[in-house]
Amino acid sequence: MYQNYQKGEIITYRAWLSIWLPTKGEYIRESTLANYQQAVSKHILPALGDLSLAELTEQKVQETVLFWLKEGRCDGQGGLSERTVRGMVTFIKLSLKSAAKAGYISRKDFDILFPTQNPTEQVQTFSKQEQAILTQYIYLHLTPKNLGILLCMHTGLRIGELCALQWKDIHLESRTITVSKTLQRIFLQDTSGKPSTKITITPPKTRHSVRVIPISSLLYPVLKHVQPKNPEIYLLTGKTSWTEPRTYRDYYNRLLKKLEIPHVNFHGLRHTFATRLIENGADYKTVSELLGHASVTITMNLYVHSQMEQKRKAVELLNFYF
Repeated sequence: MYQNYQKGEIITYRAWLSIWLPTKGEYIRESTLANYQQAVSKHILPALGDLSLAELTEQKVQETVLFWLKEGRCDGQGGLSERTVRGMVTFIKLSLKSAAKAGYISRKDFDILFPTQNPTEQVQTFSKQEQAILTQYIYLHLTPKNLGILLCMHTGLRIGELCALQWKDIHLESRTITVSKTLQRIFLQDTSGKPSTKITITPPKTRHSVRVIPISSLLYPVLKHVQPKNPEIYLLTGKTSWTEPRTYRDYYNRLLKKLEIPHVNFHGLRHTFATRLIENGADYKTVSELLGHASVTITMNLYVHSQMEQKRKAVELLNFYF
């Protein structure tokens, strides 16, 4: 399989990845392969590519991890997220495991440590007043793009899921929305290393993201009013052609500026949906399933920042015993 090298020959990590990574294409999703290629070209090769496989020690990887966390961004604006770095460490381990299996190096078992995290920062959400302003504007200016924003506030869809949503996924009879695909632009490299991009519409990354979301009584009449006859139409465009997340995110940002609402990133619509549910007494497991999280732990870690008034009500429950 790896005939280019003889066992015992000194191989750089760059050379090893050039023959190992292409073999993964038929076993993983195209978008996952594209993410690997981007991480390799932007971060892994510049930091580790010229080392031999034997020189790629736990200490060297640990030093690189700390560098990535502190100042690994390509634009020089600080470090990469822990999630991104953990993903790259997993990739490195997989690649070296394959090299060891092929007999080019001895097996390497890395135990990479990550600094203790600061307390979780509160996720970005709209206040109730800001949400009301945005909702009122959408009701008065009901376009496909604006409908998408309203839909996110009532369903918690991710932007890729929203861009891929067609009217055939919206079932007004049962008052449900089926989320079964996501749209994204992925970054590719040809054999010469030249970068390119393409749009893909694929099932969500995990099975938990495939879900059915009930349509609320407030959202139902809006959807019924604008429902087109052709089920193949994309909700965000009103056409049989899609729009991509980057383009739609730009529209959303301009709308917030127009309404003079403090900027909250698009994912904040999803956070707002979840936060309003929890504020009104929804349990974490239900919220987790609506969001398509892999586990309720993820949901709790994100939305554990309950409001002070909720905390006050909680401790007042103790009055029952006195």
